[in-house]
Amino acid sequence: MTNNLDAQVRSKNKYLLDASYKPFLFATLPVELCLRILTYATGCSQATYRALLLTNKRISDLVRTEKMLEEVSVILINERQMTAFESYLKMRPEVIPHVRALWTICPGSVRRITRVCVSIINTCTNIRSLACHPHVLLESICRGSTFKHTNCTNLTIIEFRITWTTFMDASSNGAKFFHQLKRLHFIGALDHSLWATWAIIPKLDNLTHASIAMGSHRNITPSLFSQMVKSPKLQQVVITTRLHGEDQQMLSDAVQEIDERFSVIHRRRRWKESNLWHESLQDPNRFWNQAKEEKYLPPVPRPAPKNPV
Repeated sequence: MTNNLDAQVRSKNKYLLDASYKPFLFATLPVELCLRILTYATGCSQATYRALLLTNKRISDLVRTEKMLEEVSVILINERQMTAFESYLKMRPEVIPHVRALWTICPGSVRRITRVCVSIINTCTNIRSLACHPHVLLESICRGSTFKHTNCTNLTIIEFRITWTTFMDASSNGAKFFHQLKRLHFIGALDHSLWATWAIIPKLDNLTHASIAMGSHRNITPSLFSQMVKSPKLQQVVITTRLHGEDQQMLSDAVQEIDERFSVIHRRRRWKESNLWHESLQDPNRFWNQAKEEKYLPPVPRPAPKNPV
């Protein structure tokens, strides 16, 4: 039995005995190049980072460094992951200062995950990029006893149905937080005119880029942006849509009437908002440059109907 197993191992790895075989000696590369490769790989996904930790001791030691940890984007998409990450932070408090990008948007009732989300956000005060539900944001950063998240400049928020006055009271942390933001992305809610009476986005001191995911909704309410366009540093506002053909063109015409800095970009139905968020961490300008390039292109044609079987 042992001989058979040995033979199988030798057969499977016989290419190693070939004189022409040369393994990729990662460790022989210049240190600067090794770190560059590992930094890129670490930022690809959590799964890639876990795989690197298990590669060998040398690589594991390298990717555990402070610089590498800061490249890892933490994406939590269900309650189980959030609870596990909360426990991990308690066991490894040295990791906390290096959590820079955090996604906590997941399907289901927000009430069920509010406590754990608030706990994680309040623990990780060095966040640069945050994605969360507005109720979570309100209970964590905006209603905290002191304002600690002074480095967060990128916010993605879903189903914004809380009055801006709740966030922007002059004495609240919410006003400080929103005025320091440079990039702001809304997923849903702003496409409903019902919310327009109190959902007018305020003028924000440092906002340079904003985007709104409207899905398949055809109408947009210009009054929502009447104050935001007065933001002194605003450069670009992008509406993402799943509309095609004439519907997309009508939406594009409508948003450009609001302000010349507005544009519409098509997103296919399989597009995930977490992809946009994660890509923006690796290449902050990619999405915005793409929107500029597509601003005056004709709309995406409507897909042909499928033939009945």
